[in-house]
Amino acid sequence: MATALSLAVLGCGGGESSVAPAGGGGSGGAGQAGGALVLPGLSFVASAFGFYYPADPETGLNGFNLDDRVSSGDSPAAGECAHDDFVGPDQEPGIDYGFLTIINNPDLREDGKHVFGGFHEGQLVDGVISGAVRNGSMTILLNVQGLDDAQNDDEVTVQIFGSEDSPALGTDNAVLSSATLSVHPDSRFHSEKVQGSVVDGVLIAGPIDLRFPVDIMIVQDEILIHDSWLRIALGDGNFDGTVSGYWDVANIRDIIGVPTTDNGNAANFTIEQFEAGMAAFADGNYDTDTGLCNSFSTMFRFRGLKAFIVTESGPGGAGGSDGSGGTGPIPTPLDQCINDADQAALEAIATDDQSGAAVVGMIAGECPLDACTAELGGVLSDSSEAARNALGDCISQCISDRTGLSAGCTGCYGSIAACSTAFCVAPCLPPNSGSPECASCALENCIDINACTGL
Repeated sequence: MATALSLAVLGCGGGESSVAPAGGGGSGGAGQAGGALVLPGLSFVASAFGFYYPADPETGLNGFNLDDRVSSGDSPAAGECAHDDFVGPDQEPGIDYGFLTIINNPDLREDGKHVFGGFHEGQLVDGVISGAVRNGSMTILLNVQGLDDAQNDDEVTVQIFGSEDSPALGTDNAVLSSATLSVHPDSRFHSEKVQGSVVDGVLIAGPIDLRFPVDIMIVQDEILIHDSWLRIALGDGNFDGTVSGYWDVANIRDIIGVPTTDNGNAANFTIEQFEAGMAAFADGNYDTDTGLCNSFSTMFRFRGLKAFIVTESGPGGAGGSDGSGGTGPIPTPLDQCINDADQAALEAIATDDQSGAAVVGMIAGECPLDACTAELGGVLSDSSEAARNALGDCISQCISDRTGLSAGCTGCYGSIAACSTAFCVAPCLPPNSGSPECASCALENCIDINACTGL
């Protein structure tokens, strides 16, 4: 098996590089044309999304003044609902987070529980929303383009998408990095591109309208957070920050109020309590006819991990490891190993007989049996995307540990080794490891290793 995998990695790179090679059949099946366009720049999949729960909001919230006002509940200005703003980390006034008045509402029911306790951290609403981004009920993708300096860049472009794909999860049910996910086919779930800037590693962008499809238990609807601003700290393959924007009362009612009855719901409040709370505490989009506000300023914690975002795809090839069940080509990230650090690492492991890239290919074939046996077994019994991603990540880490290459570079080898295991075992088993059929299967179903590494 290790020999088959290593030779598949080494032998599949001939020919012209492309981001989207044509799909094709495996050893026993005919394929159809396929293709995908991978978005350039930095791409991420959300690993966490939910209400922001500050430890002590009175000491300062790192949010935004969404309405360009400093509001006071004692003396509301014309055209606004009475409410108190928060202050920022440096005590700057005007920070908006009206929904926190619902989350922290002190009113109690007859049984002593908080009326809106279901919104508390770790309770029903928080748990459902947090789980939705992991189980595919509300997958969120983020793309950043034009980033020249991850610490300071005065002009970048940001776009956020919904997706019908589910993130890949590890055995601990946490989202895995470096997965490939498609944007939602309905462009209503694609935000407009907005300008942003990066200062000291923190990206700020907006205003941006965010719309995500939601399929959570009995609720099939959409969440719309409008006039939003994004503040995230960019890390090495991840981000962590917040989204602040306005959430319409009507949309909250559709998502949370619809399951509510006169007898309450799993979040514990009745429809009367829900309507009263919305009317009393909403702080945005003042309606002159009713004298009420129609939206809440809201703040969400937003975290994500590196991913590859596909904007369009055609039907995939039919060939799997035995000629059936293949998925077609996987989108190829480009030139991951041509930076100076990776070039130095490749030179260090090269031998008189083999280039550094060839040595890495051999290591990629050894890692499944040396360090990734559990993940290998997962792919052999279940060739799903989640299983392939888990094996690819394990192989990538194994190669990195042995060579010092970057995660981006080793990810190319991990991806093709995992993909070849899933779809090309039969055509790549000895004595066919170096055969044209083996190389063709890998090219038709997996990434283009030459294009990915840039070598």
